Amino acid sequence: MIHTVDNFELFAKKLFEKPLNEDEFYFLQILVRGKDGHHVSGNNKNRLVKYYTITSPEQLFSLKNEILAICHVDNARAYIHPTKRNAKEVANLAIENAVHTFVSQNWIGFKSMYSTACGQSFVKGDKKFIVDLDDIHEGDPILDEIRNKIYSYRGHGGENSDKVFMTVPTKSGVHLVTWPFDIGQFTKDFPGIDIHKNNPTLLYFRWADDFDEFI
Repeated sequence: MIHTVDNFELFAKKLFEKPLNEDEFYFLQILVRGKDGHHVSGNNKNRLVKYYTITSPEQLFSLKNEILAICHVDNARAYIHPTKRNAKEVANLAIENAVHTFVSQNWIGFKSMYSTACGQSFVKGDKKFIVDLDDIHEGDPILDEIRNKIYSYRGHGGENSDKVFMTVPTKSGVHLVTWPFDIGQFTKDFPGIDIHKNNPTLLYFRWADDFDEFI
């Protein structure tokens, strides 16, 4: 059986509720992952296929067919960072990284200079966490319990009192994209659940229970 997670509509609606400033964008990556059967070296077992800087929902949808085609050919996943990036800050970090890369004579490293800076740098005032919930889906009672607990924790709550910004379906469960909150209290209440402070979340992935089904 072939399965698909397609979150284009979700992100187009939520990420662009307010227009971006002219120097802001969202960072979108297409990655092949070791967990999907690829031979990938490196610490994070991911390999970047292509990246995009997204500034509007119209641009996101205009690229959808291209992104899906690459994902299907490479058995890759499309991810998007839900925290905004600032072009000037990313450029400054890319230049800083370039100096370190030059000093260390890591010539191959120059290929990924800008995309690496996009992954590292983010707009501090838009910082969001990702609560990684495997085997938990919309409608499960535990999901509402986790959401309600997060609402009760200390934290600025973004531009409103709702600390949960959006719920993103993934291959194995959901990601809760939240405004910052008291992680220490969360860990006491829900030990073993991972929280990521500057990670992407799933935009698109198609997979099969048996790879031969794609052929």
